[in-house]
Amino acid sequence: MILAGGQSRRMGFNKALVDIGGQPLIQVLIDRIRPLTEHIFISTNDLFSYTFLDYPVIADEFRGHGPLAGLHAVMLKSQHSLFLLLACDLPNLHVDLLRNLLTLAEGFDAVIPRTRDDMIHPLCAVYRRTCLPVVDRNLRRGSNRFMDIFLDVALTVKWVMPDEGKFKDSDLANLNTPEDLHRLKL
Repeated sequence: MILAGGQSRRMGFNKALVDIGGQPLIQVLIDRIRPLTEHIFISTNDLFSYTFLDYPVIADEFRGHGPLAGLHAVMLKSQHSLFLLLACDLPNLHVDLLRNLLTLAEGFDAVIPRTRDDMIHPLCAVYRRTCLPVVDRNLRRGSNRFMDIFLDVALTVKWVMPDEGKFKDSDLANLNTPEDLHRLKL
């Protein structure tokens, strides 16, 4: 699933539709995950901007509650047991990183990369359906911080460092500002 519901305030325009090599960034991401799954969902409350993709577009039940609400909505609409969650602004992702995250998912509720600077990346991660009750409970009580779901001791999380996940910190860099976009295109 690709989260494309952000407001892109710092960028000033929709990051998911930024042109990367002649394609919108969201299409680039879809092309990178398509070897791993044919079940691709777009999570957004802007139901019309992504119709050109010909993939299901799913709106949040808990509008205004950020990425956690996107994960929740897709889990409710899909019967799959495992979800690869990606933010729409990750131009350096590669299929090997995503495949490694999926491979490491056995026995865990979530598999989340952690870069060498100790930053965690829950918006490029794998989640099991077993996370849904905790996600739902947090959203219902008004907690929409993604990391709060991992405070629940019932969830087992695999934190993946670059060596184990076979990725570089830069693979998880996202586009937040026009300057980020300029650096990417250099």
